[in-house]
This record gives sequence, C-alpha cells and structure tokens, in this order.
Amino acid sequence: MSLRSLINLRILLSVILILMLGGAIAIWQARQSVERELQSSFHLVLQMVKSEVGQADMSRGNDDWLQSIKALRHLRHVQVSLIDEHDTVTEILTVSEREESRRPPTWFMVAVTTDYLEAEYPLKMPDGSVQRIKISADPSDEISEAWSESQTYFWSVVLMMGVIFLAINMVFHSMLRAVGTILSGLRQVESGEYNGKLPSIKIREFDAIAAEINNLSEALSHARQNNQSLARHTLHIQESERRHLSRELHDEMGQSLTAVKAMAVASKHSDADVPGIADSIIGICNHLSGVVRSMMRTLHPLSLADLGLGATLTDLVGEYRRRHPGLVVMLDYDDSLELLSHEVAIHVYRIVQECLTNVIRHARADSVEVTVMRSRFDDDQVVINIEDNGIGGQAEGEGFGVRAMRERVENLGGCFSFESETDQGVSVKASMPFIEKQQDESRQD
Repeated sequence: MSLRSLINLRILLSVILILMLGGAIAIWQARQSVERELQSSFHLVLQMVKSEVGQADMSRGNDDWLQSIKALRHLRHVQVSLIDEHDTVTEILTVSEREESRRPPTWFMVAVTTDYLEAEYPLKMPDGSVQRIKISADPSDEISEAWSESQTYFWSVVLMMGVIFLAINMVFHSMLRAVGTILSGLRQVESGEYNGKLPSIKIREFDAIAAEINNLSEALSHARQNNQSLARHTLHIQESERRHLSRELHDEMGQSLTAVKAMAVASKHSDADVPGIADSIIGICNHLSGVVRSMMRTLHPLSLADLGLGATLTDLVGEYRRRHPGLVVMLDYDDSLELLSHEVAIHVYRIVQECLTNVIRHARADSVEVTVMRSRFDDDQVVINIEDNGIGGQAEGEGFGVRAMRERVENLGGCFSFESETDQGVSVKASMPFIEKQQDESRQD
C-alpha cells in the first residue's frame, strides 16, 4: 500500500470514529434535553391546572379555569384532556401534528425518547358528576427540534472533516512530491550521476534533506575525481618505477656485467694483472649488491618479514642519513609494535617512507622527528607522528603522496591529519588499529 493510500485510509477511519463518537454524544445530549424540556413543561402545566381548578367555583358553572388552561397553548409539549364518566375524551390542549417529511426517523425517536409523563386530576362538576383532567407529555415536537439540531451538527462535522481531509491531502501531496524529488536525486546518485542538483524545496525539513543529498553528491563527485586522479598517479608511478628499474638494470647491471665479462676475458692473457682484475671484479660485485638491495627496498622491504618493523625502520632511517648527511633524522620506536601484523606493519613503513621522501623533496628541513609507538590512551591503536622544521606552507589541496597516505590509514579504519604552516614545518599524524600477528603469520616469520 502506498503512503498516500495508507494516510487516506487512516484519515477515513478516524473520521468515521469521530462521527460515531460525536453522534453518540449528540444523541445523549438530545435525550437529556428532551427529558428536561418535557419535565419542565409538564410540571408547569400540572401546577397551573391544580391552581386554577382549586380556585374555581365549580358549583356556579364557572369555566374560567378552562379558559386559563387553554391560554397555555403556547406550551408545545403537553396535552391536556377532559375525560367524563363515560371515558369520553375532550381535548383542551393539543400538540400540533408536524409534516411527515419533517418527522425524524424512527431510530432517532427511539434513541432520545424518555418515559412518558402522565397525570390525572379529578374534577367535580356542578351536576355532581366527577370528571378527570388528564395531563400528558408529548415529546414529538422536542424530538423534531433535536433531530434538526443533530442534523446541523452532523453536517457541520462532515464539512469540517472534509475541509481537514482536503487540507491534509494538499499537505501530503506537497510532501510526497518532495519525497519523489528526493528519490529521483538518490537514484541519480545510485547510478553515479553526481552532477545533478536537487532544487530547493518549500518544506524546510525536506529542503535540509535535499541539501544534504546535494552535499553528498558533491562529496562523491570529489571523491571519484580524487580516486581517478590517484589511480592515474598510481599508474604513472608504476610506469616510472618500471622505467627506473629498466634503466637501473641496463645502466648498472648491464654495464657491470659487461665489465666483469671483459675483465674475465682479459685475465686469460698470460701477462694479465690477475690480482688487479680480481679486485676490480670484487668492487663491481659490491656495487651491484648495493644496487640490488636498493631496488629490493624500493619494491618491498624483505627485512620487514625477516627482522621486524623496528629493524626495517632503523635501516630506512639509516639509509636516509647516509644519503643526506645534512638531515638529522631521529627515530622513536616502541618495541611492542613487533607484534603487529604484516598488513599494518607495511602501511606504517610506507607512511614513514613517504614522509621522509617528502621532507627531502619539499621541506628544506635540517631535522625530522619520527615517532612510532602504541597509544598511551588506547592500547588498540598504533600512533605515527612525523614532524620537521622545514619551510611548511599551506598547499592548495593535498598532493598525491598525502592522498595515498590518507587512503592507507582510512582503509584500515584509522585517522589521518596533515598540518602545514609557513615557517612552522609539517606535522603528519596517523593512528591505525593495532592488529596482532596471527599464529600462522608468526610461523612464516
């Protein structure tokens, strides 16, 4: 069932319940009103009849009392009859008959009719006979008035409910139209169309939702652009690394192997300086070993699995110190991090490596502090803090290196912050979950 149908059904049921309750109350009030009106008229006529008859001189045939009773014809709800000794009825006061079309329905008359009030008063006539004056209440006229008032009340309620129903439907029509607009925007987001913007909506709450969806679309569009840029940058780095490895293999390995081969051929001559040639070959092999270790460190730090995170970071810091003697690199490492899983440890290593690389390329710093430890406030977190005293400066947006670090940290469910101010250096802080090595991972180590 649609929301509109559900709302209309509930409104209809509410209207029916209100009408039934209102009808029951109206009938109860009509019944009370009829009862009060009849009792008032009946007792008034009864007292007047007693008073007039008691004061009349019946022995002289005075009928003034009869004229006084007839003067009460304006009382609509009481009948007065004179009954002789032969039970012949003579009407003194009668209730006028109402038109059949204006009579209330039978069920209403049954619902509001109370017990009929009747009384008889004896009257001694001049001829010695005794007649009776019968007084009875007739509620038909009062019931007709109650029925007319109930009809007015009923149709007033129906009209009011109709107006309320129309107003509610107009409001919900506007709301459902806003919901349709929001659903259309969500479908666009679901299909990957982030450039479409939802229009402003008159209803404040729905307008706030539309604004949030627009912000979400903008954020997703920005994230997709960043991912595309990062993917292109990753492919670029891969190609650059491949070219670098190819050049290293060609320039270093190829030339060195050619030189070794030439020296080996030269050593066959009888007058060759074999010790000198051997020393040269040893030097070339040592150089190739350094090149291979550098290439392997670039591709993947094998010492991370063999020696642990602490030794690998120490070796990385030592390599930067050797290559850049003017840069003071200080490492503060928590030995408890040796229990880290390889998945987290490689991210820690790459973040430190990327930060040191950025310091060399951009910071113009002469010192950098690297802190890697377990959080003092939460043992389940690994905290990385790297600060330099370089030129700093607020860059426009984050570079690919910073984005890559942020992606590494956030993919593990951690937090990453990059702060840079002019002449205040750069501060990189990251926290990641502390995930211990599994048993099979420890055996492989």
